[in-house]
Amino acid sequence: MGSGMGLYSSFIGRKFKHIAEKKYEDIIKHYKEFLLTEEERKVPEIRSILMPLDRYVKDVPMELYETISAYEAGVLLVYILDSQVFELVRQTLSLEASEEFRRREEVMGEELLNNLAKKLESCGLRVQRRIFFGNKSDDVIKLAENYNMLAISKNYGAEITKTSPLSPLVLKILQHLEIPVIIY
Repeated sequence: MGSGMGLYSSFIGRKFKHIAEKKYEDIIKHYKEFLLTEEERKVPEIRSILMPLDRYVKDVPMELYETISAYEAGVLLVYILDSQVFELVRQTLSLEASEEFRRREEVMGEELLNNLAKKLESCGLRVQRRIFFGNKSDDVIKLAENYNMLAISKNYGAEITKTSPLSPLVLKILQHLEIPVIIY
């Protein structure tokens, strides 16, 4: 008799799966902050930290190095050059202008990557660096899937103003992430 019941409940499960799942997802979405999952009860283990950089990230406070160095983690510093901006410069000005712009951006990027890498390494962290053309928000969201934590400047992607203390890009990124985030 036992197996028949199992079959019956799995049939009901299948039949109503889409209804129940939708309800369940809605509940999770609306009450997320009240429902602690097993993982959230444990302190998450931070083995890898993603740190996106761009031309708007000027200064990194000492506290960030201290906080990050508390984790025995590898850090990926990634400097993303906005491919749309380059395309725009190329179309509106010229290929030469966009090449010059690219060279300057890359030099700036490498400099920032090297400075931060040195400081992080002096705190005892393993650091990798990458610089590439892409989409500053979508690529961070994609990359973050493989990391335990994100450390991001509130200026990332745009100058911040008195009215918006966080860049719109940072807000967009935060809406898509499940991992802990440090905003500096």
